[in-house]
Amino acid sequence: MTERPATADSGRRVQAVQISCDILQALREKDGAGVSELADHLGRSKATVHSHLATLADNEFVVKRDGVYEVSLRFVDIGEYAKNQVDIYEVTKEELDRLAEETGEVAQFMVEEHGRGVYLHKARGENAIQTASYVGNRKYLHCTALGKAILSQLSEARIEQIIDRHGLPQRTENTVSTREALFDALDTVRSQGVAYDDEEVLQGLRCVAAPINHPTGDLHGAISISGPTSRFKGDRFHEELPEIVQGAANIIEVNATQL
Repeated sequence: MTERPATADSGRRVQAVQISCDILQALREKDGAGVSELADHLGRSKATVHSHLATLADNEFVVKRDGVYEVSLRFVDIGEYAKNQVDIYEVTKEELDRLAEETGEVAQFMVEEHGRGVYLHKARGENAIQTASYVGNRKYLHCTALGKAILSQLSEARIEQIIDRHGLPQRTENTVSTREALFDALDTVRSQGVAYDDEEVLQGLRCVAAPINHPTGDLHGAISISGPTSRFKGDRFHEELPEIVQGAANIIEVNATQL
């Protein structure tokens, strides 16, 4: 069973709802599963798991195919609704599509939720490489350029809360994995206005990101350009791309004030 991180909210929990959430998460991780497999994975009785699955199926949150339960497409509807509730989504999407076309690389938009980064849009230029990220994917903030750009907007107390909850897991030998190193990196982001991922998530991949300052201060997000180290190097990595990303972020911020 996947261990859930502690949260700062100490309010009461409804066990039945938690079991259903655990089942949905397990179905996602396993790309579908049967009752017995889920019961073993979650440490629950088959009767309990079956009752929850039946209720979820009745409400169209899961589907059953050949004895295997899967997360249903109803979540696509919910996800699209949630994504479009972000008021700057459309103006950011338009600018990212232009950015990907201009650079030929991968351009992405991320926002912070529950101390994780959530990708809301991904645009691919003609030379874009394949990356593992996708819309809805949730990432640790400390090891991506987008995440560090977002963290640079947060208070020290909020950053400490995020570290306490999610930790600083190391993905590669370049990953920032201590509090001191992270806070030093964030100071640099604030002074330069851009954040870098120098093979911190995946060897051979680099990224440049800039924070988006939402007019109300309620949303913490960032945009980025990603590509292979063979193209992201020298002046292009440290001067040309940062200037392009910051320019795009500025356009989004200006357009956001008109919403």
